[in-house]
Amino acid sequence: MKIFDRYIARQLLGVTVLGVMSLSALLLLGNLFKELRPLLVESGAPFSIVMEFIFQVIPFSLMFSIPWGFLTAVLLVYGRLASDNELTSMRMAGMSLWRLSAPAIAIGIALSGLCYWINIDLAPRAKQAISELLIKAASINPEGLLREGQAITKFDDQEIYIDKHIPEEKLIYGMHIYQKASDKSPAVALHAERVTYHFSPEKKIFELHLFNTLVTTQEKNGISRSVVVDEMPRSISTDRHSGRRIKANRFTNEEIREALNTPGYLNENQTREFATELPRRASFSLACIVFALIGVPLAINTRRKDTSTGFAMGILIASLYFVALIFADLSRKSGTVLPYILLWLPNVITIAVALYLHNKARHKG
Repeated sequence: MKIFDRYIARQLLGVTVLGVMSLSALLLLGNLFKELRPLLVESGAPFSIVMEFIFQVIPFSLMFSIPWGFLTAVLLVYGRLASDNELTSMRMAGMSLWRLSAPAIAIGIALSGLCYWINIDLAPRAKQAISELLIKAASINPEGLLREGQAITKFDDQEIYIDKHIPEEKLIYGMHIYQKASDKSPAVALHAERVTYHFSPEKKIFELHLFNTLVTTQEKNGISRSVVVDEMPRSISTDRHSGRRIKANRFTNEEIREALNTPGYLNENQTREFATELPRRASFSLACIVFALIGVPLAINTRRKDTSTGFAMGILIASLYFVALIFADLSRKSGTVLPYILLWLPNVITIAVALYLHNKARHKG
């Protein structure tokens, strides 16, 4: 590697590390604020579980912070080189813009490989671990699951809303249970005026006794029936994670292929979700390469020396790119070839723009 390659690569790596650390900290704080109250206050989880949660969230932060941090580094480093006329000197020495971009592209390829590994292995394992961790925390204080004024979705195929909860008396005023429809049973809504409960640690079940309950069933043909029941029992299991939830984002690539090759393991919707998860991860992992291609000419064209401006520009470009990928991800429920096209479209468009900017910046620097 020549001196100027080491010179540029050293600056890129230094700024990338700082950017990744800063952005990861912000994303980590966001996840902490979201889960800290349920973990500490409602579930009464010990500090060790909180630390384990932080450790498991890091892979998710890196999925976004590595491309963001790298793009910011490319904009800042090449923008400074252009504004200080260092790139002009290199161009006069006979180096093309593509040759000057080589250090950024090489680092982008390496970081994309790292992101791909995170996407196909680390992140799915961490997602599953976090799910198990939250259930583990809830098992410490199961009554913490019964929260007032919030949608409780910790139980399979049903949502629960509670108006008022008196834990000391094991008494609830105003409990609303919405049971989702299945192939064997219709959707059911229960609105109980008063509920007493008991939790069985051995069975991991809430044994409820509902009073003055309005029970409404919604058939698939649209017909609904309602009846008022003076007293009725109902059990809710908290051991819903005794088996693994079948969600593509919790499976590694190897496990996804195994699931797709196992007859009867996935239903039709799950099969589409699992089949499109593989190209989604591959497309998502190319962000660093794409940002290397578009970042260099963009930095030279703008010639920004202001650090805050370069950082903001990096955040904006990366945000638009990831938003486009997220919108493409929404099409995955379609049973056509459309999801596969849309998942790669942001990369194709961004690379096309990068080639245009390279051509535009060819005589600048």
